[in-house]
Amino acid sequence: MVPYRISEQKTRYTLIDPQLKRAGWNLSDRTQVGFEIPVSGYDADFAEGVTDYVLFRSNGEVLAVVEAKRTSRDPRVGREQLLEYITAIEKRQGFRPFAFLANGDDVFFWDSLESAERRVAGFFTRENLERLLFLKSNKKPLSSIPIKPSIVDRGYQTEAIRRISEAIEKKKKRKALLVMATGTGKTRTVMALVDLFLRAHHAQRVLFLADRDALVEPAESDGFKRHLPDELRARIRSSGVEEANRARICVSTLQTLEQCHEKFSPGDFDLVISDECHRSIYNKYTDILAYFDAIQIGLTATPAEYVDRDTFKFFDSDGQAPTFNYPYSQAVKEKYLADYDVWAAQTKFQRKGIKGIDLTEKEKDELKERGIDPDEINYEGTDLERKVTNKDTLRRQWDELLDVCYK
Repeated sequence: MVPYRISEQKTRYTLIDPQLKRAGWNLSDRTQVGFEIPVSGYDADFAEGVTDYVLFRSNGEVLAVVEAKRTSRDPRVGREQLLEYITAIEKRQGFRPFAFLANGDDVFFWDSLESAERRVAGFFTRENLERLLFLKSNKKPLSSIPIKPSIVDRGYQTEAIRRISEAIEKKKKRKALLVMATGTGKTRTVMALVDLFLRAHHAQRVLFLADRDALVEPAESDGFKRHLPDELRARIRSSGVEEANRARICVSTLQTLEQCHEKFSPGDFDLVISDECHRSIYNKYTDILAYFDAIQIGLTATPAEYVDRDTFKFFDSDGQAPTFNYPYSQAVKEKYLADYDVWAAQTKFQRKGIKGIDLTEKEKDELKERGIDPDEINYEGTDLERKVTNKDTLRRQWDELLDVCYK
């Protein structure tokens, strides 16, 4: 627990300095980090103010400014002061630097005057900030980029992508929830969405997560490899993240990422997609998802009325309505899925049980060889699961089920 009352100077030395070092900043290298630089050095008309930390690009331009407060103060109280600093710096170098507000306990990141500062898990690396600066300078409206028909060609899939794009671009949301019935092309829709974000420069680094290999493997091999073949992909391994750090698209199970997510920077990904997200937002996995300062897209095939309230809350959905919902009933109505009927059936084994008189001669002989009198076999149907363990029982039950299905 951080002591509640320590000075700003001590906060910087004992808490904020180590946090910057963890993000890869060399505090001894003045080409990377500057301390207490007068803002008048950036703007001749600005006579007052001293920045606590300045994070530089390799060419000497300012990537970010850090405003520090002591632990007992909310770091956001320095917002207006910080705004004056970054405005003055922008006049000198032509672009507005990013901003961090920190007090040793909390770190807030501020990337745009049009949005509020947001709490992040830690400082970003120089590479993170360079990437974010590129995206900020080259971003195109998502609505201006055509969706590739070679990936999705159904109206509801296109609508899903446009709804998510609108939520993020126009409503300034950083989370969205996509609910689509099994078999309606949820994975393909996500591939087209990722492709759109990459081409519009809304993302350069993408992370796909699921809670089991059965969902991760197809996304990597059949999804990204098939639809985005030119993008460098990597599977995250708990043993090391070097390969993942070089890739544009990374995939992982939540269980693996739980073991190694702190080897990444909170700013390492721009877009995080969570498949079957209603199973991913509980307990320790919530912290993993919240660790990355990225746009978060949740996917699930579970009908919206069965998705719990916490899932809607985590993905910032209004009320209990997902960002986009394409239910099974609508898919059937529009003839993308076939309807089904329930056949309530009970096998003969369950109805009649097993009686020695009904056994074949071969079965009777097998019982006799094991010292069992076939005439004493008399199990009611309700006794089977409780008293009888027989390798062949399930096979016979399935034979009968398939016979009914064929009919």
